[in-house]
Amino acid sequence: MATFTYVAADRSGSTQRGTVNAANTHEAAELIRGKGLVPVNINAARSSDSRLAVRSTGPAGEAQQGRLASGGGIAAKDMSIFTSQMGTMLNAGLSITKTLDIQAKQVSSKRLRTITDDLKKRVESGLPLSTAMDNYPGVFSTLYTAMVRSGEASGNLGNSLLKMATFLEREAELKRKIRSATNYPLIVITASVLIVIGLFIFVLPQFVGFLTALNVPLPLPTRMTLAMSDYLVHRWYVLLVIVAVVFFTARAWFRTPRGIHWKDSTALKAPVIGPLVLKTSMARFTDTLATLFGAGVPLISCLEMVGGTMGNTVVAATIDRVIDSIKSGAALSAAMAETQFFTPMVIQMTTVGEESGSLETMLAKVATFYQVEVDAAADNLTNSLNPILMIVVGGMIGWVLISLYLPIFTMAGGIS
Repeated sequence: MATFTYVAADRSGSTQRGTVNAANTHEAAELIRGKGLVPVNINAARSSDSRLAVRSTGPAGEAQQGRLASGGGIAAKDMSIFTSQMGTMLNAGLSITKTLDIQAKQVSSKRLRTITDDLKKRVESGLPLSTAMDNYPGVFSTLYTAMVRSGEASGNLGNSLLKMATFLEREAELKRKIRSATNYPLIVITASVLIVIGLFIFVLPQFVGFLTALNVPLPLPTRMTLAMSDYLVHRWYVLLVIVAVVFFTARAWFRTPRGIHWKDSTALKAPVIGPLVLKTSMARFTDTLATLFGAGVPLISCLEMVGGTMGNTVVAATIDRVIDSIKSGAALSAAMAETQFFTPMVIQMTTVGEESGSLETMLAKVATFYQVEVDAAADNLTNSLNPILMIVVGGMIGWVLISLYLPIFTMAGGIS
């Protein structure tokens, strides 16, 4: 027999804590349910032997732990499904260790299966699930572990995980829409440049002899085009070096604090991209804050974690100013209004939420509104760029064609 500590909820929703003696976690869960309680978390009593059992030993074990902790290779969809299934099973009455055991056998990602199995061992040794997840910061974000920790404290771990699963789905969808809106122009421009380079390298050289045989003075556009073609054919390596130097220099600068700030600031002020970035920031801010605040995380902690998930240093610095104002005694809505960054709708809805005691509900409504706005902004971005891209692509190809036909037109004019 072993001793298990548990966190459970009674019929009124209150949290109950205690210990039971059982042969395994399944039997412990049955004993807890026999008391009229719903098990939320069941842990084996801590012992030195059990703690040693979950530690990786030797260089190979440490290397594996490091690779798993760094994350990567786990799709957002897999994480969302994993989290949703965890929450559903916990709400159905399964213990945390039994839930992890089932997940370790059924999740599709091999990496996630290995991590889940290790989480199960750590929980069996007496660690809370949130603490066990802290060993994998690349897989379970600070926001994720905060939700789990809040669920453990409130006795509503299953509901917290279900909220997190829904949040992950919305976040993945938001990122997909942004990628879709920004990838389209990049693909079109890249394809156009490759087509023009192909014309300069493979097509134009075939016309050199023909144009020379015309015995007419070549117009300036034709001479420029042929000179560029000749340079690409015989001096391509020089251009390759220049492009590589510019690319790697720009990449290094954009990784510096000054470069990151310039990029983030420019993205917010850009004529076409700016509205999309702003609406995306409003959607992410309100959705993340509503999710964390609804899970019982303190407001200051919510804002600190939200700032780390925005992906924009200007927005993160703005949230830091909001935190400072709240610490000085200001209300959230007043602190947001002082920054002159948040939209009037976000501020007004926050004010209503504070006054009515339904801040989570108001923020969730704003998040839903701005997620729809992001859809519209993404469509507008594509529609706005389409004519610009058509002009650019048509201009490049038109220049080449005109350069080729101008000598012929000149000769025909001379004959007439």
